[in-house]
Amino acid sequence: MRSGRREFFKAGSIAAGVLAAQGCATSGVAAAASQPQQVASFGWEVGNLYGNGADMYFEVLSNIVLNTVNIDVSAVILAATASGFAEVLCTGGVSRQTAPAFSNSAGHVFMNLPASANFGAVTAENPNNLTLYYNQSLSQDQFLALTLKTWVPGEGTASATSRQFLAYPSISIHAGDYIVFHMDHQGVALDAEMQVVLGYSLT
Repeated sequence: MRSGRREFFKAGSIAAGVLAAQGCATSGVAAAASQPQQVASFGWEVGNLYGNGADMYFEVLSNIVLNTVNIDVSAVILAATASGFAEVLCTGGVSRQTAPAFSNSAGHVFMNLPASANFGAVTAENPNNLTLYYNQSLSQDQFLALTLKTWVPGEGTASATSRQFLAYPSISIHAGDYIVFHMDHQGVALDAEMQVVLGYSLT
């Protein structure tokens, strides 16, 4: 009986310790969550996208939690010269503790984010021998990935396109990290604009 009672109290002590640890962790999260929400924004425009791309980035100077990302992206043709397809790829992410690196592949200037260590390689199942274009790994700390696509008729009517993007990444970003945004293009020449609003809390 005493042995059973001792095991009962031992288990109770362990449970109490777990609950106390959880309480500390929860209170830490609550403390971060209790920080007032702040907002920062910026916008950028590329006036002559034509089979190329560009990037914007900035350093984060304080430890933050990035709560929301609200982005408006729009594109319009520069001139009605020929019919064809037009596409703008827009991405955004976090470069940890160093300025972002870029890969200037055929002028597209893709941002290089590290592959996530939490997922395996992307594998295609393609028994019909379709033409596939895809990333072979998942990018770590990328919070934006959207594509604008439009068909441009010869006279240019109704060829503008836009997207509104809202995400809740809730990711921790430390002082010395960088936030980076990218736009690149294929097809008929375009003017593209991105307006970014970040909601964050200091930690």
